[in-house]
Amino acid sequence: MEHVVGVDVINELLRGSVENGSVMSILYDAYSLGWVLGFEVFRALLDEGFFGVIHNYSLPVPRLVSRASFVGLNIPELAKKDSLRIVDIFGSRYGIPPADSYVIKVDNPSEDTLTPKIEKVYRDVVYPVSGGRGIIKLIYTLDGAVIMFGERPTLRLLNSEVAFLARESLSRRISTVLLLNTDVVSERLVAWVSSISDTMVAFRSSIREDTLVERMLILKTPSPSFEPTTYEFRLSTRNGKVHLLHFERLN
Repeated sequence: MEHVVGVDVINELLRGSVENGSVMSILYDAYSLGWVLGFEVFRALLDEGFFGVIHNYSLPVPRLVSRASFVGLNIPELAKKDSLRIVDIFGSRYGIPPADSYVIKVDNPSEDTLTPKIEKVYRDVVYPVSGGRGIIKLIYTLDGAVIMFGERPTLRLLNSEVAFLARESLSRRISTVLLLNTDVVSERLVAWVSSISDTMVAFRSSIREDTLVERMLILKTPSPSFEPTTYEFRLSTRNGKVHLLHFERLN
C-alpha cells in the first residue's frame, strides 16, 4: 500500500531522539489514531538501516500484521529481508503457536522471568540476525503489558528495560519506541513513563460533528533547541490505497 506522511514532523521527532539507549513514548486515548505515529517512526528507522523488533503484548500476530499494514508496514516482507522480528509475549502467554518463522516465542512468560528470557532472545536470535545494525524496538503496547501482568509488575519491567538499555548501550545501539493508551492505565504509570522518556508525544482526540479531531503535542525531545509544539493531526485515505497523515502546526 502506498503511503504518504508528514515527513517534516517525523524528521523533527527523529532529530536526536534515537540516541543510543533512548526511549520515545507515544501516548494516546481510547479513540485516538496516535499509535499510527509509532509505526511510522519505526518504519522510518527501518528505512535508515535499523533492524526492527516488535515486542507484542496486545494482539494475536495476524492482527498485529494487519494493524501494521494499515499504515503501510509490510511485516512479512521485511522479515524475509531479515529486517524485522516479533517477540510474541501475547501469543506465548496465551498458548498461540507462532504464525511464522519470524515470530519468536517466549516460553511461560511471567513478570518474574520475562526480562531474562527476553535478554536471552536478544543474545540468541536478535543479535545474530541484526549484525552490526542499530536496533529499534517497538513496544506494542505498554497497556497490553499492564493487562497481562498488572501495573506494579509492569513498572518493574519498565525499570528492567531501562537497565537493559543502559547495559547494552556499551556495545550495541538500541532505542525504544513505546506505545501507551493512557485510558487503560493510572496517572502514576503515565508519570513514570514520562520520567524515563527522552522524547514524549501525546495525542488528545475529540469528536466534533461526527468527525474525529486530534491534537498532537510534542512535549519533550533531547534537542537543545526544542520547544513544545502542537499540531492538528488527521488521517485520511485516497482512492482506497493511500493513507495520508496530515499535520498542521498550531503554534
